[in-house]
Amino acid sequence: MKKLLLLFSILLFSGFSYNGVEYIPMLMDRTELETSVQLVSSALPIRNPGRIYIYQNWLLLVEQYKGIHLIDNADPANPVRRGFLRVPGCQSMAVRNGVLYVDNAVDLVGFQFDLNTMQGQELVRSRKALPEINSPDGYVPWEFSRANRPANTEIVGWINQNADV
Repeated sequence: MKKLLLLFSILLFSGFSYNGVEYIPMLMDRTELETSVQLVSSALPIRNPGRIYIYQNWLLLVEQYKGIHLIDNADPANPVRRGFLRVPGCQSMAVRNGVLYVDNAVDLVGFQFDLNTMQGQELVRSRKALPEINSPDGYVPWEFSRANRPANTEIVGWINQNADV
């Protein structure tokens, strides 16, 4: 007990402070999530890039938690951003037989697209096939667990509430 009291005193007087959680979740209603994947023909700025995938003459670049930048790389010296696939909760992707498989928060979505015409459609959705998105700290804080947040919501990303904006 004395060691615990000593440790607490050291932390208290050393300037340590607990401000609660550093990251807060971005939540989306389950119904909205299921209609959220959209192909848009205008390119968006690259702000928080993640994984990159090469498919034919295209580069597919994840924008963390937002979607996928579609970059025409036919001329590698002059890549052209042609569009963006909005996918809330996106962190990863793969392509097989012309179908893009992407994580839409906890759902796995198969999306067929024609990059030349910038058209596409959702083919299949496996609901809750993936684990919930952890915070960058590696876990979901208790106060944001399923039991403690609004019903029928999914975590589609995390915001650092202590970051300078």
